[in-house]
Amino acid sequence: MTKILAAVLLAAASFQVFSSELIIGKGEEFVVKPDQMSMAVDKLVVGDNATIRFAEGVDHWELLAKDATIGRGVIIDGSGRRGADGAPGKLTEQSATVCRSGKSGDSGEAGENGSPGVDIYLGLDARKIGKLQVIADGGTGGAGGSGGRGQDAGRMLNCPAARGGNGGIGGPGGDGGRGGNVVISVSSLDPKVEVGALTAGVRVSVKPGVAGKGGEGGDGGVGSEGQYVSQKTLTGSRKWVSGGPGGRFGAKGEDGQEGDYGRVFVGGQFEGFPPASTQGDGYDGFDKYRTAGEPSDADGDKTAAEEIQLLREQLRVLQERVESLEK
Repeated sequence: MTKILAAVLLAAASFQVFSSELIIGKGEEFVVKPDQMSMAVDKLVVGDNATIRFAEGVDHWELLAKDATIGRGVIIDGSGRRGADGAPGKLTEQSATVCRSGKSGDSGEAGENGSPGVDIYLGLDARKIGKLQVIADGGTGGAGGSGGRGQDAGRMLNCPAARGGNGGIGGPGGDGGRGGNVVISVSSLDPKVEVGALTAGVRVSVKPGVAGKGGEGGDGGVGSEGQYVSQKTLTGSRKWVSGGPGGRFGAKGEDGQEGDYGRVFVGGQFEGFPPASTQGDGYDGFDKYRTAGEPSDADGDKTAAEEIQLLREQLRVLQERVESLEK
């Protein structure tokens, strides 16, 4: 009965995952899923050389822990994903019809933008933090597709020479993703250990994503071939007629833009990022300090928290009734 009621409570609190503990063993990998983007635990233990990664669709992660121990060589990898490369312009295999110039090659498609690094908030009441590396670099922009080759001109047949088609323009490269915003707000459970000593082994990277390269232009098509033509004279002599010029090489696509740097806070009480460094496209839930026992109130969580408290009270009453029936 208790397990069933607990499951009902957890379903109602799907916006935030409450758990008694999160234990990640030595050398293990833990993947944060979309329904775990906001977690609150009583106990957190991360073993040496453990790795935390993020599933597709996770753009931010908040972890609040009342009792945290983190080992050495731990990596939290929230790097943005690389954008897909643009498709190349289509090729026209067949030559143009007789006496016709070739068509220009298709342009390459644009490279996809790199995704932003994951925004990460760790609110830890910590016993120990060994060596922790947090990576939230923006993803690299995808390369633009190459331009398609120009179509070859049609052959001459009692007509002027025809030109080969121009090569297609290369697609533009994708923009690099924004570096993530990382907050590691720590309080010490041991009054003899300063916060600075706990966070001395923490390293954070929020570099901007590299711009994607523009695609190369396509080759020009071949002009019509030269040929001898018979002259309308008594001797019937032949005259050489030069072929048509080849198409021009397509222009290279423009490179994308480098992403923006993310923002970092590592220390004690977090009171928000300075307004001067505010970026409009980051996760806006990291706006104030929260203790490890206090859930985020972003996106209307305050009302949801009240509902959860009511569910907990109902659970307590039901448990008392079950116990009275068992006596």
